[in-house]
Amino acid sequence: MNSAIERLLSLRVGEVMSKHVIEVSPHQTLAEAADLISKHRVSGAPVVDELGHCVGMLTATDFLLQEGKQIHRCEESTLCGDDHVLGTEIADETLHIDTVERELVRHHMSTAVQSVSPDTSLIEAARTMCNAHIHRLPVLDNKGHVLGLISAMDLVAAVVQAIEE
Repeated sequence: MNSAIERLLSLRVGEVMSKHVIEVSPHQTLAEAADLISKHRVSGAPVVDELGHCVGMLTATDFLLQEGKQIHRCEESTLCGDDHVLGTEIADETLHIDTVERELVRHHMSTAVQSVSPDTSLIEAARTMCNAHIHRLPVLDNKGHVLGLISAMDLVAAVVQAIEE
């Protein structure tokens, strides 16, 4: 077991991060971003400006934090059209976001981005995620460009692999 702990302590973010990262633009609509995130089956993406700098993060939570007036209940007998649907615990009832087609990413993304470098220890990345109550961190170079993304699932996978080695 000591070897697993030693392995985890030696790991760096660059060794376990996802290198294929879906990025969104602050000028895209939420609908475009939702389509991209959904298509690639991820729950969040870094927001990157025209110069390639990470300027924010857009996550599934940002869609749920829409103002209450933007969310309304769909009637059972009608479909909500092409809007993005959110499930509920109540049978035969869905919620959807009315203005997702027109709202821009820049108005709903998180701008206080926590990030790490590829040389950051895995333990430090995990500590950052825990302290900030977040599930992913963009991995940036010294110019603020996205090199990858490390998620809570990447951390779990690293723990499992270290124990099984």
